[in-house]
Amino acid sequence: MQHAPGDQVPPELPEATLLAARPDPDLDRFARLGTLALGTPVALVSMVSRHGQVFPGAVGLPEPWQDARRTPLTHSLCQHVVASGKPFAVEDARRDPLTRDSLAIPDLGVVAYAGVPLRLPDPRTGLTDPAAPVVGVLCAIDGAPRLWTSDDLDALEDLAAACSAELGLRLLEERNRLLLNLGDALVAARTVEEVSATVAAVTRSELGGAWSGLLLPDGPRRLRLTDPDTPPGAPAAGETVDLHAPVPAAAAARERRPLLFADTRELRAAFPDVPVPPPGASAYLPLLVQERLVGVLCLAWEGARQTLEAEADVWSALARFTAQALDRATLDAERRSRARVLQASLLPRLPEATGRLQVRGRYVPASREDQIGGDWYDVVVGPAGTTTLVLGDVVGHDMAAAATMAQVRGLLRAFVWEGGASPTGPVERLDRALPGLGVDALATLVVACVEDSPDGPLLRWTNAGHPPPVLLLPDGRTQLLDRPPDLLVGLLPDAARHEHVAPLPPGSTLVLYTDGLIEHRGRSLAGGVERVRDSLRRNRSLDLDDLLDVLLAELVGTWGEDDCALLAVRFP
Repeated sequence: MQHAPGDQVPPELPEATLLAARPDPDLDRFARLGTLALGTPVALVSMVSRHGQVFPGAVGLPEPWQDARRTPLTHSLCQHVVASGKPFAVEDARRDPLTRDSLAIPDLGVVAYAGVPLRLPDPRTGLTDPAAPVVGVLCAIDGAPRLWTSDDLDALEDLAAACSAELGLRLLEERNRLLLNLGDALVAARTVEEVSATVAAVTRSELGGAWSGLLLPDGPRRLRLTDPDTPPGAPAAGETVDLHAPVPAAAAARERRPLLFADTRELRAAFPDVPVPPPGASAYLPLLVQERLVGVLCLAWEGARQTLEAEADVWSALARFTAQALDRATLDAERRSRARVLQASLLPRLPEATGRLQVRGRYVPASREDQIGGDWYDVVVGPAGTTTLVLGDVVGHDMAAAATMAQVRGLLRAFVWEGGASPTGPVERLDRALPGLGVDALATLVVACVEDSPDGPLLRWTNAGHPPPVLLLPDGRTQLLDRPPDLLVGLLPDAARHEHVAPLPPGSTLVLYTDGLIEHRGRSLAGGVERVRDSLRRNRSLDLDDLLDVLLAELVGTWGEDDCALLAVRFP
């Protein structure tokens, strides 16, 4: 009795096998059960590709094949099962026109052969579709002619069903692990670029992908490619694709459904006008958040991927996770942009020079997400021409702190403008105004007035619980203006405020800063102040802009643990 493979044979075998050429204890067990059930000396769990066949499950093969666990296609009868998708049995391979030239006969001792396909069950239902791609073969081999009975083939089919279920369960566990890792990785992605890089890394390492690319909506009718990691023939980064173009990415966006192509032939059949298709399998996944299109994820492989349809749950989860991360990153970017605009509006435009003074300011946010906080600086020139420097820090580094800071800054700015040359008067008025106006604020600050005297300019300042200013002298020495600070603003409406005076030698530079410059986890505040003084000494020859940039780079970096404001004044 012989089951022929049929007349319709697909032209290509898979590009790659599901498992590698190494022993698998579970699949060896299925091969052993095959020898027991059919009484044959050899049974295999074989996986075939265009590059050869491997035996993760094998019992009874002669050496070196049992140890090598692979043969070229010249030794494969299993290829006929994979190519046809049907059981194939031959009583005597030496006499069958399809098999008589196979080198499996002299080298492996194959005479009688019976093989049935292994297919992955649908992970959602656990059922196996007879039309699903063949991922392997369970076969029995005898060294003598044998007439295979229907009972033999039924037993082989039953074992194949159990083996397919084992492969499906294993693949499901692997997919769950993959998706868990992907979800964890995407949670940490905060920008569109990080989302794209994370997806590319996971698809390469876990799914064998060669390329990936994100297309984002660019107006109502176009998609724009965000990164260059795309297959040959795809648009370059920044280029756009019309939503009505006859290409798979646009079609996936229009139809709101994944488009999966196991190989180039399938893609060409659906989209004949694609100029340069990917060399192998490809997937185009619409990224939807509550039915709203946020992008299209394009994936491509070097070779064919026959299991693409069977992995539909993977692509669905990948699209869902990516869409959520992309939507979150887009919203974060919009929020950061709004926050930057708000923060910029809250900080004053400093004059290039105030009288003969050079003035520069910097602000660095603490939070990558909000880009905003409660630190601020200000320079106020009063009606009498007095220049007053203000640097403050409202507790917090978020939108609420920024809103409170705006109120505190506005009040203090008005009081300073009216306050003349005294720094304590405006702060005392602020102490009384905050509770009177219902402003719930707690802040540290320094208010410093620059005044002329017969012996040269003087700095008259008051400190409300703030880090001490540093005066960089022309010879490189630094002076810490560390008089005992008063209470924070907002604690008591009648808190005592004290003034302090220091001379300002010609060519000296005054630096005011918030605690974000000196406060770092695991380091003391005193140590932070000393690092400020050391940086100023080493970089004293720089102009003000460069001096502040270097100071921030050395002590804060790109993002600090707290937001940070700096104000520097150079005296003639």
